[in-house]
Amino acid sequence: MGFSVPLTCGPYITAFVVVWLSGITYVVVKGWHSRTTFYKLQKQGVSMPPWNPVTGHLLSLAPILKNFPLNVHQNYLIAELSKRFTKSDSAFYLDLWPFSVPFLVISSPSMSIQACQTYDLAKPKELNRFFYPFAGGSDNLFVANGPQWKKSRAIFNPGFNANYLLTQMDHIVEETSEFVDILREHATQGDIFSLDDLLCDFTMDIIGAVTINSRLLSQRQSNPLASSMRSQVRWHLADGEFNPFKRMNPMRPIMQWYNGHQMDNYVTKELDKRFAERRLQDNSPSRSIMDLVLDNYFVENPSARPASKMDPVFKKWAMVQIRLFLFAGHDSTASTIAYCYHLLSKSPEAMAKIRAEHDEVFGKDLMTVNSQLLEQPNKINLMPYTTAVIKEVMRLFPAASAVRTGEPGAVLQDSDGNDYSTEGMIILVLHIALQRNPKYWKDPEAFIPERWLVGPEDPLHPPKGGWRPFEFGPRNCIGSPLVMQDIKTVLVMTLREFDIRAAYDEWDVANPRKGNKTAWEERAYQVFVGAAHPADGFPCRVTKRA
Repeated sequence: MGFSVPLTCGPYITAFVVVWLSGITYVVVKGWHSRTTFYKLQKQGVSMPPWNPVTGHLLSLAPILKNFPLNVHQNYLIAELSKRFTKSDSAFYLDLWPFSVPFLVISSPSMSIQACQTYDLAKPKELNRFFYPFAGGSDNLFVANGPQWKKSRAIFNPGFNANYLLTQMDHIVEETSEFVDILREHATQGDIFSLDDLLCDFTMDIIGAVTINSRLLSQRQSNPLASSMRSQVRWHLADGEFNPFKRMNPMRPIMQWYNGHQMDNYVTKELDKRFAERRLQDNSPSRSIMDLVLDNYFVENPSARPASKMDPVFKKWAMVQIRLFLFAGHDSTASTIAYCYHLLSKSPEAMAKIRAEHDEVFGKDLMTVNSQLLEQPNKINLMPYTTAVIKEVMRLFPAASAVRTGEPGAVLQDSDGNDYSTEGMIILVLHIALQRNPKYWKDPEAFIPERWLVGPEDPLHPPKGGWRPFEFGPRNCIGSPLVMQDIKTVLVMTLREFDIRAAYDEWDVANPRKGNKTAWEERAYQVFVGAAHPADGFPCRVTKRA
């Protein structure tokens, strides 16, 4: 099945050619700058792999890649490099030009706290390249800095307040009920299916309801908004992608334009509809992030309420933010849920404990769970062991890492007093290495939810600043309360009814390939698909419990 590109995309293709050519110029200029910078760093004898003025540190990754699957997430390779720098608290400089910007990689709690909290360093402009295909603009909340970011954050904070989100439980329960029905169908059929794909549709339906107060129904059918966003994710390119054929694929800019066009059309219609409703109902309760945005618009522009159309500049800004939340609100959440099922299925003791907690809070009659969540949504916060499981899953399989922009005066210091200049660098807080760092975590490779329930005197107790999936400081993840509420709800509504297990052995027989199939002895290793997702879509089987 194909599609025809509209004739009106001609100017966009021209624009992409211009951007591509300017990108080459950018790479060359940045390359000369990084060569100079790393030459000086080499002379200073700073912490970094052996450096070559032509290949930078690329050759250092080659022997590491031999021990991993070819499609493994690049963070595994960088994490392996970090293990070589124990004398510098796992901190080192990394030059991957022309594939990426210069990095200062850090994997210690104290240096992460300095970068994200003490200095509160800004988000790098380079993030625009990552988020632009999803958001459709460069002034989105995740990338903005300074007054622009503070204003946007203030607008959206009420929509992600934990108490406010409890009022949205009906949306979450409704979409989770659909998810449960689909699991029952798979259990009846006994088939192998991609859990990751299903979860992405499921979480897209939830964030669609919370963001624009509209049922996308993408779990059951194709929805233009959801389908375009998922296509955008599949066409997206990792910043450190080494494969030149993937980098130069001429279809990528065309598909990204087409997907963006589809998303803009859908969001525009929803915005226009909600604008028409809310300008006539100034006292109606807010039921979505879109409502909150429009309410703020009317407060700041009293003369706009009688108008039949909203200001085009504001409309474009609103569309960018909504598209951003649709991406960020579904992608990483889906991945985390998949790993919750996976790690619990491999830990019968932890599974028994979490199921017992759900029985204690909601009773053993599964038919009453939905009504309890709707009538007493605060019950979702009465499950400490469930929270511990989720946090432990996020520790072992973080969906992303954090980046900050270095500054001339920002010098990070490791636990031994060594200084690291951040000038001219992007600071990479490498979560997958930090949260498995044996210097700070006892039994770092083991799945132990109990480490989140013990006191500071216990060796298992997490180190301060060592767990950072949502980051800390002013730039912490605004959506963290929604993520936790989503995951706890789906676990409560599914774990006692189903057993969900990976089916990689069967999948590998049906889809043979050469080379390594595990990373760190895990078949469900992470790959780059927007966020970090389980390999091969996490093929699984689901069965109903007796």
